[in-house]
Amino acid sequence: MMITRRAALLLAVCALAGCARAEGSTLETQTISETQTAVVEEEPPIETIPADVDPDSIEPIISYVDALNIALTGDLFALKDSALPGCGCLQIADRLAEIFPSQTLIGGHYQLKYIHLLSDSPTAKEFEVLVHRSDIEKIDKQSRKSVVWSEIEITTIFIVKKIGGVWELSDTR
Repeated sequence: MMITRRAALLLAVCALAGCARAEGSTLETQTISETQTAVVEEEPPIETIPADVDPDSIEPIISYVDALNIALTGDLFALKDSALPGCGCLQIADRLAEIFPSQTLIGGHYQLKYIHLLSDSPTAKEFEVLVHRSDIEKIDKQSRKSVVWSEIEITTIFIVKKIGGVWELSDTR
């Protein structure tokens, strides 16, 4: 599953770089090898993943953070699909949807820093998760004025539930 995600991310980066070149972008683009290195560096260190926990229960959290990074490009599909309807973690998708018609986001990424198990049962688990968000520049499409959202460390409690034999991100607090 991790290899599929990496391949999809690499394809997305290549497509975006191609779009940037087609639009006459003056931004430098990364080579495939630089992109692969960046992807590997942004994965959580192995010591952050609790050893005594079913790894499948952590997958929805990792997928959500990956979806946040994709959402910064304006593609909200993966983010909206990363959790069960009604999950508090999906509110960011609504906020981003309001931004993109009139503003563009430049740079920025989310990186999983640690996952700590708080409660454990066969059908539900709670994890304390620390995510680092780098600086993001928000540019108004009309006025070209920009605002920088400063980097931040975000600690959230993620609740995953086993539904139909599959772990799903169900809520946050």
